[in-house]
Amino acid sequence: MDLRASLSVLGNRPFRVLLLARLISASGSAMAPVALAFAVLGFDAGPTALAIVLAGNTLPQLVLLLVGGVIADRVSRRGLIVAGNLAAALSQAGVAVLVAADAATTTRVALLAAVTGGANALMSPALNSLLPQVVNAGQLQEANVLLRLPTNFIKILAPAVGGGIVALAGSPWVLGWDAASFGVAALLCARLAVPGRAGTGPRTSVLHDFRGGWREFAQRPWLWSYTLSGTVVVALWLGGYQLLGPVVLDSNGLNAAAWGTVQGGFSAGLVLGGLIALRWKPDRLMVACVATGLPLALPLFVLAGKPHLPVLAASAVLAGIGLDLSIVCWTTALQQQLADEVLGRVTSFSSVGELMAVPLGYLVVGLAATSVGAAPVLLGSAVLVVVSSVVLFAVPDLWRIRRLPVQPAPETTPAGR
Repeated sequence: MDLRASLSVLGNRPFRVLLLARLISASGSAMAPVALAFAVLGFDAGPTALAIVLAGNTLPQLVLLLVGGVIADRVSRRGLIVAGNLAAALSQAGVAVLVAADAATTTRVALLAAVTGGANALMSPALNSLLPQVVNAGQLQEANVLLRLPTNFIKILAPAVGGGIVALAGSPWVLGWDAASFGVAALLCARLAVPGRAGTGPRTSVLHDFRGGWREFAQRPWLWSYTLSGTVVVALWLGGYQLLGPVVLDSNGLNAAAWGTVQGGFSAGLVLGGLIALRWKPDRLMVACVATGLPLALPLFVLAGKPHLPVLAASAVLAGIGLDLSIVCWTTALQQQLADEVLGRVTSFSSVGELMAVPLGYLVVGLAATSVGAAPVLLGSAVLVVVSSVVLFAVPDLWRIRRLPVQPAPETTPAGR
């Protein structure tokens, strides 16, 4: 497929609005982790406080993601996205005010992080399942790539810029922009012209919908086995990279700007992965998904030694390339293999499965690094990431998931185009 055909989805106005909202939100979200990490390290230099804050952001998602999945298949997905962005804007503004007033504590920041996590949980299934309502089925992979590609491009510079702003002016400025970007995204998403709800059948109870979503999830070995592997991989990746990364750099005399450079390298890899995904369309989607996820272990291996910034940044680039390819293959497989009326619920089960061990992972990794040091924890995490991924190649159902043939786009256009 040529580049012009890949970009034809940009002629869809609702898609352009959704893309703009994602770009603005990403400009704040890409800088926020750098600011948050060094804000917490500013009032508690140990890894435990940062682990508590990151765990506080994740814990509500384990409960509310399932609720969000059911709601996303029953009501307006656009409305959920708007409400979630507004809630996240308020909570991030609260963190910025606390840090600026020198009133931030681990408990206060963790509670506000929990609000942000809860807001993301409620709108995440809606975000994951809205796209088939916005674009034609034949343009799904291109739309998935284009939603990620410009967003990831912003993330190349944003972490480094954020790290520089933190070093020069302090974390509150970055956290304040993150709050504002959520607010602008909410206003833009409120203008989306999409159907009010995905389901068209008779109303059923929430419990009935929940059970139906679980049946759809449980009867697909390729889906639940990948999710189970993700339970291990995501917890170890976030614990090793997101938690111990800035701690290791700080202990080696590198500041927020250096960590921002590493994050920028990771985002550069995501952009390169998106460019590759515009042209590379593997037939066996799930096999490609697992294989391209393996480079995530590289930054953990580098951090386990005495990290040199160029080597660490290069490993982050490779990890980013692999991760973006993996996400595009995974998202396309879900959208092709699942009916639209259950997509919100099934993606929520998958998301919960991948996140369920993250709070424990943050706490265990943080405590273990405090007890025995970061290096052995990072090395063990890297090995387990590789093993947990490679075992999936033994799942026969994984090899059966093939890309559906592309159907010609219909003459009629989606609503709001």
